[in-house]
Amino acid sequence: MQDISGMKLKHSSDQGIYHSTTWRYLLAILIIALLSTSAYYTLQSALSDSEATAYIVNLSGRQRMLSQHVALDAHRFHQAKLAESPLPPEAISLMKQNIIDMRTANRQLSSGILSDSMTVDLSIPMREMYFGEMNLYGRVNRYLDIAQKIQSITDNDARRTYLKRIDSVSEQLLQDLNTVVKQYQVEGEQRLEKIEDLELIVWIATLVALLLEVLLIFRPMVAIVVSAQKAQARTLENLEEMVELRTIKLEIANKKLKEIATIDPLTKLKNRLTLETDVEGLIEASEKNHVPFALSIIDVDWFKEVNDTFGHPAGDYVLKELATLMTAIIREYDHLYRAGGEEFVLVLNRVKHSEALFILEKLRKTIAQHNFNFEGSPINITVSVGLYHSSQSDLGRVQDIVRVADHALYIAKNSGRNRIQSVKPDEVRQTA
Repeated sequence: MQDISGMKLKHSSDQGIYHSTTWRYLLAILIIALLSTSAYYTLQSALSDSEATAYIVNLSGRQRMLSQHVALDAHRFHQAKLAESPLPPEAISLMKQNIIDMRTANRQLSSGILSDSMTVDLSIPMREMYFGEMNLYGRVNRYLDIAQKIQSITDNDARRTYLKRIDSVSEQLLQDLNTVVKQYQVEGEQRLEKIEDLELIVWIATLVALLLEVLLIFRPMVAIVVSAQKAQARTLENLEEMVELRTIKLEIANKKLKEIATIDPLTKLKNRLTLETDVEGLIEASEKNHVPFALSIIDVDWFKEVNDTFGHPAGDYVLKELATLMTAIIREYDHLYRAGGEEFVLVLNRVKHSEALFILEKLRKTIAQHNFNFEGSPINITVSVGLYHSSQSDLGRVQDIVRVADHALYIAKNSGRNRIQSVKPDEVRQTA
């Protein structure tokens, strides 16, 4: 009878241990699941906020660029009317689209509603800029209303009056839009700092929660289970923690590696690694849809002298300033790359040869006239440009296109610099 009673007590004790360890284990799994889910949604929210920040900074920069396009379009339209030489339909369409795009950007930036799935809360300084004393929202809309009226007015004197109104407000509007861009950049940097702090908090909270889990759940289990079960449980726990932490670290590392591999850290432009893929897409589109494009190599003249005279920090300043200048001039569907050193590559999409020369000449003059001032020291900067255009030949390889543009750049350098040079592929073969 005693043996039977002892067996019953042992069975009862084993049942108690089984249920106790089972519930404790289930509770541990639940905590890990909650931590994983919380970390996932927290990081997803942080990444979404980061994407919205990048989008709104780019959008504000594009609005600033469009303000100058609208003014330039108005003058072109007026000159064409005076000369009784109508603009091409695509130019008229582009004028209207620039107005629409700028008005849309103004609405998005002033409301914070960037898309159906992306919204941001405007800061007090931003609301003050758009609806306060600066009243940027109303001024942009009035600016665009004037630009629209110019296209519908037939009287030259009346159109000239509206042009003067645009010219009188264009410069101040550009300065205010530039202030908005800088404010968005500052707020974006602040958001990124908060995201970094949030990642650290999530990481610390996860470690603390896992530590408490070990102390309050797994440690009591050690006292009631056999050595084998204890070792197995700890091994399983450690494996789960390692996999979870490594997964998070790998995701963060992969994202940073992708940014490092494709973005130039100094100028924030795309680097040469993405150039070949992008140009291959343009070649395919050009062959399929007969859409012209151009590729130009832009090289800073006498850049070594800048470094030798003012130091490498001055050279870095010049490169960043050049990236800002050129980005403001090119169209939103063109692409600018830093190819390395003082060399940039500009890919112009949907552009005729004459239009490409016009854009590059504007870029060249803007750089030559720009006041590069590093710590009180003025620096004169010019660029030489080698141009390839798809109308000159039907080259199907990126390497051949770059070789033509590079040869044109070589001629520009040897012809005195500060100029744009375009050559045909057969001229390159003759000199090769």
